[in-house]
Amino acid sequence: MASTSNRRPLRLIETFRSVFYTPIYVSVAGGFFEKEGLDVDFKTCPPEFAHPLSALNRGGADIAQSGIMRSIISSDWGAETVPMHFAKINSRDGFFVLSRTNQEPFLWESLKGAKLIPVGFSPMPWASLQFALRRHGVEPDELDLVTGLSFDDGISAFREGHAEYIHVPQPAAELLLDDGIGHVAAALGPENGHLAYSSFAATNQFLDSQPETVQRFTIGFANALEWLAANNAQEVGQAIASFFPEVRLELVVKSVARLKAQDNWSTDPVLAQPEYENLHDILVAAGLAKERQPYSKVVRTNIVETALSSRN
Repeated sequence: MASTSNRRPLRLIETFRSVFYTPIYVSVAGGFFEKEGLDVDFKTCPPEFAHPLSALNRGGADIAQSGIMRSIISSDWGAETVPMHFAKINSRDGFFVLSRTNQEPFLWESLKGAKLIPVGFSPMPWASLQFALRRHGVEPDELDLVTGLSFDDGISAFREGHAEYIHVPQPAAELLLDDGIGHVAAALGPENGHLAYSSFAATNQFLDSQPETVQRFTIGFANALEWLAANNAQEVGQAIASFFPEVRLELVVKSVARLKAQDNWSTDPVLAQPEYENLHDILVAAGLAKERQPYSKVVRTNIVETALSSRN
């Protein structure tokens, strides 16, 4: 652990609270950042910012968990500089399509004409679902989407029977499964393969002016990923349970187990170009990006490389 005289503050934010972001919670609750001499102020993105990258650009955070999608889209729209992504958090989509009735085997064509409540708070989950739909011969406009609902209202609407399907992350999916209201129809992680889905980002100014802080952060996160990979769902669930005070521990553990089983989290934070390109395919197919943006314009690989080599 770094000496108390050499500790550094760091402001870290996430998009929303989800078991999908377990690597962050392990890093914080497990003391991995603290061991590297960082005093991390961690919170969910405040409502005054549209999304975490907005907080970065307006000085409201130092490092943000965000989909690389937002930097790609900003670059596609003509931005000269965008927040740079430097360490991968999730390597697969962590959302699920649940059905009100048990459908085994699930047939994607059963979604045609059916009511589905999509994720409305971010364009990336819906873009990923569209990609899977088209691969199975279903056009997104063939679904009867129930839109305009907040996340909580969407869950309530599904519980009340206003749609046959819902598209949700964890632990919301596990809560619906536990109540017997939902059944897993499709897991988007295995469907769409390895993607640079969610990562840590910061402005170039912060990355260049605070290299030691960034390196400590990256080392701590890399160590947390290794701990996450080496420990079972029960141990991980117990470690992150405090971040989900309204969810039974049993369901937090099941949420972790379901995501672990589909290889949602890597053993290291390397944000590899093939995963970036796979994500870019999804954005282009969904019309969220008109042109392919160079990997080097939105990803800085040297940070993880330096951090990992410094541990050896």
